[in-house]
Amino acid sequence: MKYLAYSLGLLGTFISLNTSAELLSIQDYVKLAEQKKLEQSITWKRLLYAEDYTVIGSAAQNSNQSEVSYAGYFLASDGRRNIKNELVADIAALFQQAEPNQSFRCKFPARSQWLIQQLKISAQQLPQVACPEFDQWYGQIKPYKATLIYATDFMGNPSSMFGHTLLRLDPKDQKQLNLVSYAVNYAATVNGQDNWSYAWKGLVGDYPGEYSLMPYYRKVKEYGDFESRDLWEYELNLTPEETDFLVKHMWEMQKVSFPYYFVSDNCAYRLLGLIDLVRPSSNLRQKFTYAAIPIETIKAVDQQGMIKDTVYRPALETQLNAQAKQHGHSLAKIAHNIAALEPQQMQSALEHYSENDRAKILDMAYDDLYLQFTSRQIEEKYAQVRFRQLLGLRSQIQIEKQRQEPEKPKINPVNGHDSRNWFVDMGEVQGDQFVQIGHRQAYHELKDPQGGFRTGTQLLFLDGAAQWRNDTLKIEHIDLLTVNSYNPITPFKTPITWGFSMGWQQEALDHGQFSEDKQHGVFSTKAQSGYTIADDDRKNLCYAELQTQLQAGKSLDDGWRVGVGPTVGCQNLWTDKLNSIVQVELPYWEDSHQWNLRVNSYLQYSLSSQNSLRVGWEYQQQDSKDWMKGSFGFAHYF
Repeated sequence: MKYLAYSLGLLGTFISLNTSAELLSIQDYVKLAEQKKLEQSITWKRLLYAEDYTVIGSAAQNSNQSEVSYAGYFLASDGRRNIKNELVADIAALFQQAEPNQSFRCKFPARSQWLIQQLKISAQQLPQVACPEFDQWYGQIKPYKATLIYATDFMGNPSSMFGHTLLRLDPKDQKQLNLVSYAVNYAATVNGQDNWSYAWKGLVGDYPGEYSLMPYYRKVKEYGDFESRDLWEYELNLTPEETDFLVKHMWEMQKVSFPYYFVSDNCAYRLLGLIDLVRPSSNLRQKFTYAAIPIETIKAVDQQGMIKDTVYRPALETQLNAQAKQHGHSLAKIAHNIAALEPQQMQSALEHYSENDRAKILDMAYDDLYLQFTSRQIEEKYAQVRFRQLLGLRSQIQIEKQRQEPEKPKINPVNGHDSRNWFVDMGEVQGDQFVQIGHRQAYHELKDPQGGFRTGTQLLFLDGAAQWRNDTLKIEHIDLLTVNSYNPITPFKTPITWGFSMGWQQEALDHGQFSEDKQHGVFSTKAQSGYTIADDDRKNLCYAELQTQLQAGKSLDDGWRVGVGPTVGCQNLWTDKLNSIVQVELPYWEDSHQWNLRVNSYLQYSLSSQNSLRVGWEYQQQDSKDWMKGSFGFAHYF
């Protein structure tokens, strides 16, 4: 018994000594971390989302406090508020034994890797860990290189009006099969029951933004097929080691969310944060503290020389319209009609066409039907029987498919004009000379240089101008938001053209009456809907809409008035540098019971992608009175 007690005592002493030695080892690493000031390292701050003073959405962040609110992201009780204490807790956690998948190294592989590298901790000093869940997840991705994806603007969703970015992760030596790669996406998690409140909640950050990892082909189908958005793929020059570190950090972010702001703290902003993390010298996110427009963030990446290669992936609708251009609109229209027939009617409907034309019609009919199916316009039952019949008829024709790839746009979106601008106009209003200066925060309008943008799309955010005339300085206009989608009719669909604007502007009014001499400010909202036609290349586009206007201001007799009437206009791209816009409005004002003719026209010439000259002419007529304005100006984009 005495011997047993003595043996147990020795064993206890041995365990105690080993524990003390381990604790001493941890303390040594903690001291080393203090000497190296690791808590001040930019990588450590970015791992914890506690970077030096930035503006996130509308909230300023202290450099010693993390943006992350999820408690599970920190080991120290005050880790969110004190990143130095979190550093100490994480170092200690490296040496702790744990069950499979529960160790610090399993939960935070990027953070662990960085600490081990910085402190030069050998594998022999660390306990063995088992991370089967992480290993399986990582093994599916096999990251080797990264590609930044830009989905062009989509007017059907407020959060996508500026476009969208995501990050594709490719395995080594993968060439044509990148659809099976995985994509990192950051997006708002939206309540499906939200309707009118959606845009507002996105502006004020009421939605959580979360990272997700999914097969790339799903995003291609969503953006390229369902939403008909062209994709631009920009391969980054990240090293395999940097890509590996990025993916490990993604694992750490599974339960983390941030307030999502459509304009500032959005998809583009957060993806820049990932690039900054693995490339500490980049500091990309600091350039977009107030607004992060997706294409502008890609330009910033390009300016730092981080883009190796570019691939254009046209949307399914773009490909279908290219076939209509290739084979002719008459055959395309027939193909659309054939796709809508009952299966037993299809063969007889094709009898009058040559074998070559039948092949073209069937190819377009199948693609048209597939586009309708993927965009959820038709049900699966309806589509499947027609798919089988179209394929059966096509298999009887021994002619290869004649699809041609759509032409790549001449100008890459990264080479288009920047979203902000300032401008100077001078000219004459009713015989009085004026000088006008203005600024726009974002994004693009019809009278801008069109290279790199989708023709017929207009989105203005915080656009304003001040005018000096008759020794008086006046605010000429302030556009809070203007959105227009001039989507042309094609042989395959008849989309609605629509628009909306809200802002403040000077009107030729005095005491509620149209005036040739005076102007007064009114608050104005407009809404339009109609149809648009265009040529195949969308270089010449014309539209007709019904427009409703509501104006309010002291210069109006009742303080407000409503106008309703037609609006027609044309946008023409004469050359790569020269374009014009002409618009005629004819509102009928209920207060005066009179029609008001309004003509707005602009001619723009691009000196470069960031500088342009423009000539404008505006004319109004009401109650046999005329009002006219002519201007010549210069705009610089930045």
